[in-house]
Amino acid sequence: MSIRDFIILCIICLIWGGNFVLSKWLLSDLALPPFFFACVRFMLVALLMSPFLFPLPKRFLRLCLAGLCVGALHLALLYTGLKTAPAGSSAIVSQMLIPFAAVLSVVFLQEKIGLRRSLGIIGALTGVCILIYDPDSFSFDVGLLYIVAAFFVIAVGSILIKNVGAASPFQYLAWMGVLAIPTLGLASLMFETGQIEAAKASGWGLPIGVLYTAVLASIVAHGQYFRLLQTYDVTLVVPLTLMTPFWAVILGIVLRDEPFGFRLIIGAAFILISVYIIARRQKQTPTDVL
Repeated sequence: MSIRDFIILCIICLIWGGNFVLSKWLLSDLALPPFFFACVRFMLVALLMSPFLFPLPKRFLRLCLAGLCVGALHLALLYTGLKTAPAGSSAIVSQMLIPFAAVLSVVFLQEKIGLRRSLGIIGALTGVCILIYDPDSFSFDVGLLYIVAAFFVIAVGSILIKNVGAASPFQYLAWMGVLAIPTLGLASLMFETGQIEAAKASGWGLPIGVLYTAVLASIVAHGQYFRLLQTYDVTLVVPLTLMTPFWAVILGIVLRDEPFGFRLIIGAAFILISVYIIARRQKQTPTDVL
């Protein structure tokens, strides 16, 4: 990988790590309703990507299902979890996307995983259990459980889009935004209240959050990530994205004074080392479509 592209990948991971911290601030500190914020975010994505809506791909219904999983359902669960879960821990748990995708690729794509990748999946699940279970109170961190579910859903969407056919990443983003607007808008109307009041009270927080998450995190970062996957081997690019939770943990500690304890260190070690093993062992992964 060239130095230029390595720096770009570092910036991508920094943007994604900052996305966890910024979203945590908007949803927890400014108390923005999660469905409402996700809906507004996708309004901007759909507007900016609207020129890429047509022509429709041949397997349009499969694209719609994948878009709903990776878009509306994923962000609904993610933002609900971030209301209570720490940003750093959430970013670490987000790496479960890779073992989830590996397991689903075995079930639905008949791909094979060896002993090392199997042990890697077990190790990653062990790390998640360490992070989400609090032995002092004998309870689970419900917020992190939502984060786990969010990245299981995005793994399902990755499997679905594997067989969509010839669809550009911009067309994928465009339809993901269009489908998310009515889904999240209806969910917000049914399950949330005080959306307009919360938006007004947030001041510049909501527009800054929407611009960052929609333009930087969704369009710029994912667009460059897709380019890197087309340029270099997946086994080189995917393991380097482990920088994302590193940035999220650092930014969470510096900007939000999030805890950095022994349980976080052990859980993170299990997850990140295991995910690295899984990513390095595979020639191709459903996460490449992201």
